[in-house]
Amino acid sequence: MWKTEKGLRISLCAVFLFFSAAMCLTACSGQEEKAEALLYEAHSDETASGGAVSGSFVSVGEDQIKTATVRRTTYKEEFADMAEIEYLDTDSLYISEENAVLDAIKVKPDQKVKKGDVLAAYHVETPKTSLQKQKLLIDQARADYEMGLSELKQALSGMKEELGGMKTKSEKKMKRLEIGKMQKQIDAYKKGEKEVTDQEKEYAKLLRMQKGANLVAKKSGVITDTAISSVGEDIDSSVKIIEMRSNNDWVLKVSDPDSKLRYNMDVSVRLGKSVDDYREEVKGKVITTSNLTEGGGSDDEGGDMMQGEDEDGDGGADVYIEIRDKDKKKYDFENQNVYVHAVSFSVENALVTDADAVYSESVDISNRLYVLLLENGKLHKRFIVSNYSTEKEVLIDQGVFEGQTLAVVQ
Repeated sequence: MWKTEKGLRISLCAVFLFFSAAMCLTACSGQEEKAEALLYEAHSDETASGGAVSGSFVSVGEDQIKTATVRRTTYKEEFADMAEIEYLDTDSLYISEENAVLDAIKVKPDQKVKKGDVLAAYHVETPKTSLQKQKLLIDQARADYEMGLSELKQALSGMKEELGGMKTKSEKKMKRLEIGKMQKQIDAYKKGEKEVTDQEKEYAKLLRMQKGANLVAKKSGVITDTAISSVGEDIDSSVKIIEMRSNNDWVLKVSDPDSKLRYNMDVSVRLGKSVDDYREEVKGKVITTSNLTEGGGSDDEGGDMMQGEDEDGDGGADVYIEIRDKDKKKYDFENQNVYVHAVSFSVENALVTDADAVYSESVDISNRLYVLLLENGKLHKRFIVSNYSTEKEVLIDQGVFEGQTLAVVQ
């Protein structure tokens, strides 16, 4: 990122190239002279000097002159990623009845449906002999139940008659105990009627489905896929008839292995043509930087991103961002480009200059940064302190002041 001293040597000597800031426009015979800068060629024993250096002047054309200014600004490290919606609450609907035939699909992908809406139509083709056999079994079960209940009730009635003819307290007490046990037995027996009733209901349902039945939505959502190709065919419980998802149960996913997004970071979510040309902007938060599905990684103790395995095992990671429910309902995320904009850190009143105006040199076992300060037509080597830089800019903590001009050596 920073230029090294080696790249600034001329011939066998360590040379610094310096530009004179004194460029003047002189009128001569009604024409302007071409502006020039005076380039210092430093002596080898002056390359470590922190001040101005002397040397012979070399004429340099204006097109070779380039400078940078030390400016004060609020510095922000900003970055953006493109995101897509990942739905979390999805359902698959099947027809569990045997001998079912799919008659029609009543919905299409991307269609919104409400709870109770008809999604598909089908009927059941059960052989007549099977229906008759099932009916006989159910009728026999009902008859057996009624007969057993009747016998228990008769026994209870007889006990009550015997109790009425008894005279001693001890005899009555014993008979009351027997009556109580019989009543409990009857109550327990009645619970068995539910099994018979359920069989009767299933049989009645089967008869109705012979004529036709509907597959309905269990909740509101959006259709994502249908088994339209299976219409008219026999189907079983393994055939997925409808796939649907919830309207608002989703998160934003950024699939970028180089993303700088981190866990719990506040971000801006923008909807529009680009990250800078957008129509709406809402707040979001990074809720995890690991896969929400199987095979993903996990957040480390510090909350930084752990690389999850992608399908190819290349170590790509997915970043998930949560949006408030009211914003999901208010804005059309499904039909617009979605961008995630974030600021990793911000420094107010920061001194900043161009990265190509900063150089480095080795001093003992460490590297030191310096700039070439252009002042009063002379250049001065100034060491600086910087704790952060990018490919384009350098934040300067010490060494220069706002408004100073620096030379950039081409």
